[in-house]
Amino acid sequence: MTDAVAPEYARFIADERRAKRVEAVARPMAEGEVFKPVTLEGKQATTFLQVAARRASGLFRPSKHDEVVWVQGDSELAVSLTKMDVQLLDGLIRVTLPVRCDQTGDAVIEVVFAVGSAREPSGLYASTYRRPNGPAVIVDTWGEALVAFAWQCVLGMVSGIAGAVGKDTRGNVLVPAELIAANGAMRIVPMARHRFAGSSGLKVKA
Repeated sequence: MTDAVAPEYARFIADERRAKRVEAVARPMAEGEVFKPVTLEGKQATTFLQVAARRASGLFRPSKHDEVVWVQGDSELAVSLTKMDVQLLDGLIRVTLPVRCDQTGDAVIEVVFAVGSAREPSGLYASTYRRPNGPAVIVDTWGEALVAFAWQCVLGMVSGIAGAVGKDTRGNVLVPAELIAANGAMRIVPMARHRFAGSSGLKVKA
């Protein structure tokens, strides 16, 4: 996981701190220490998902590109990076991906992830709730890739928000330890990552 935090995430956390909704990190956090949850509303999550989508597509600097084109053999699929949308339900994250191809023209693919809820908190784990919704000609060819891309965007978003909160004692940005979706909002719990290599006295094999 990269330690470079997107400026959009850093500005959000700075704004939240000025509004007293997120506390300042008084000191570098110790291994495994958790921070208070950071909350994103649905519109904010949509904006930050689009940031994550651009980064997942290799666009780390400002760009006029608003879509990415995937190619598999004779098939091509254009995926919008600026019109993706997120809906936050109780324990569910619904990601909609506007796409287009020669066979269908413009279409929308819906991917739903089951995550933690307020009643049943969960670590950063998600499973696809069902097969993506959308035209069969697209889902049959691109379904797995679309699910993987949608989850990479969700993971990039929550990792970016957690990373913008602060750093641990070794200078690494925080990572998301818990993810909850409920009532149109998302709650992310940042944590100082655990140290594995060399922490137990075991030697790492070459």
